[in-house]
Amino acid sequence: MSPATIELEQKALTLADEARALRITDQPGYNLAAERLLAVADLRREIVAHHEPIKRAAHAAWQQVIAAEKKLLDPAMAAEAIYKAGLAAYETEQRRIEAEARAKAEAESLRQAEEQRERELEQAEAQGADAEEIAAMINEPLVVAPARIEPIFQQAKGVSVAAGWKGEVVSLEKLVKAIAEGKADLHLVKANDAGINEKARITRGTLVIPGIRFFSEPVVRAGRK
Repeated sequence: MSPATIELEQKALTLADEARALRITDQPGYNLAAERLLAVADLRREIVAHHEPIKRAAHAAWQQVIAAEKKLLDPAMAAEAIYKAGLAAYETEQRRIEAEARAKAEAESLRQAEEQRERELEQAEAQGADAEEIAAMINEPLVVAPARIEPIFQQAKGVSVAAGWKGEVVSLEKLVKAIAEGKADLHLVKANDAGINEKARITRGTLVIPGIRFFSEPVVRAGRK
């Protein structure tokens, strides 16, 4: 640690305690606080100036590390994105094929069950079953054999494709209206604090907006002329 840094540290570390200890209850106390405030402002500028070249050097070194990392990460991330897109597209297609095959197998199982029911009804009629017995047979639940299909593909270990759900606001006006009508939660929107403060600054609190309170607060500035 350089002597200049040590000196600045010795000056700075006691400032907050000194400020807490001072009670501004009369004019001398006010004057002393004002003088100390100006001294603190001077010291703060000195601290910033002292660390500026150190920060520039550290930032330059950090940027070099980031650039070196990015040079290697960019192609890796590009390859990762390509593989992920390809795997997702392939698995989605295989799932679609599998769903079609399952639907066909289920339809075939249903067709076979219906044909079996028809044969049983014909056999019952041939054996002299009356209308009530036939009706009872018709009303019995149809027994459909489970559809069996061969796996379309085998998922690789360590890789999975999940449905990632997201949302986006396509009409802020409609969302706000839905919130007002109790059809959506208030936490889906966030107040624009920067915009509200800008309105307060420009209008000096004369604007009336339901749900917003404009107010002023003292801002103390310190600087030697």
